[in-house]
Amino acid sequence: MKKDRVFLIGVYWGEESKEHYSESMEELHRLADTANTEVVRSFIQSLRKPNTATYIGKGKLSEIKNEAKNNNVKTLLFNNNLSPSQSRNISDITGCNVVDRTELILDIFALHATTRQSKLQVELAQLEYAYTKLKRKWKHLSRIQGGIGFRGPGETQIEVDRREIRKKTIILKKKLESIEKTSITKRKKRSDKISIALVGYTNAGKSTLFNKLTHENRYTADQLFATLDAKTRSLVLGNGANLILTDTIGFIRNLPHKLVNSFHSTLLEVLEANLLLHVVDVSHPNIFELMDSVYSVLEEIKVDNKNILVIFNKVDKVGGNHFKFLKKKLMIEYPDSVFISAKTGEGLDELYEKINLFTIKNLKTVTLTIPIEMQNLVSFIFDNAEVLEDDFNPENNMRKITIKISRQLLPNIKKQIEDFNLKKKLGI
Repeated sequence: MKKDRVFLIGVYWGEESKEHYSESMEELHRLADTANTEVVRSFIQSLRKPNTATYIGKGKLSEIKNEAKNNNVKTLLFNNNLSPSQSRNISDITGCNVVDRTELILDIFALHATTRQSKLQVELAQLEYAYTKLKRKWKHLSRIQGGIGFRGPGETQIEVDRREIRKKTIILKKKLESIEKTSITKRKKRSDKISIALVGYTNAGKSTLFNKLTHENRYTADQLFATLDAKTRSLVLGNGANLILTDTIGFIRNLPHKLVNSFHSTLLEVLEANLLLHVVDVSHPNIFELMDSVYSVLEEIKVDNKNILVIFNKVDKVGGNHFKFLKKKLMIEYPDSVFISAKTGEGLDELYEKINLFTIKNLKTVTLTIPIEMQNLVSFIFDNAEVLEDDFNPENNMRKITIKISRQLLPNIKKQIEDFNLKKKLGI
């Protein structure tokens, strides 16, 4: 399939340096590659403030128009988000299709969505973003199936479009709620196990690490957003502890808010995890900025106060004095972190130890008084806990057991004992 030829366009202002913004433009280039386009050229302009009508300066826009015509370029990819009028004005002047940063990310998500859930999530995000823009009228809504309803008396086309988007959005949200209920049921069935979620900037190596830890073969690629759907598998530690590990969607700078909302059901895996493994590409030149982007999303979904273990990945890609200095700095700032290569397996033993240490800290020492009739529960406790003391009182037919057990298992055990005692008291 022939690739779209595109120009990349960015505008920066204020205190942001050209060097810093160039790095942001490099990420836009990677996004464009992921979207399967052919990048012909990049344009960067520094302004005191963006042009209210065309975002970019009119002189630069005239240059872009001529260069687009000479190079047979029909699409302009902006590293900024544009207002509907700015998009329309740029398109009118240049004769090119105009795509802003959020639209590009949404297109990539649409390209990579494979499950019914992720396809619905992407479609919802696209519709909600389209609602705020409606810049290309009918063409912009070409993804909406079933046709637009008849126009009412006195209605403008935009009003018709907006009403249709609202109707479609309600339908999509109901479908996603149904899927979310099923997901919640599945999570409840495994609520007695420690849950761990991988989070991190896109292309940090989360899926590669997931494959290594779970012996899976999840799709990986050296591109942004190679995988979108959360995937959950068992993780068995050397001591026999059986945990749940979930690989989640990658984050990115300025992740569109609509996308965070639409992927709420996927991010529930992060919300309900007992431990987050924050996978970081230690070879990336802007490592701290990418980490801040991840923490920003975690803060937005209100999980920034969870237990987080930082994993500096891709140590196989770095070396020399610069890395020695960086590693020393990172170890001071993140003393409990671990340095690994998910690709080669280096450092995985230490990672297993860190996870095992968390499971030990997650244990709680309690003393339970259990009726002698509850033999199945006693057997379960012996299989899933460390028994410290076990005494039987023949006077009341009660077993007093002191154990170290996972905090996830404890509520269900206590409830079984309470229910049994209540039924016994009521003579049921």
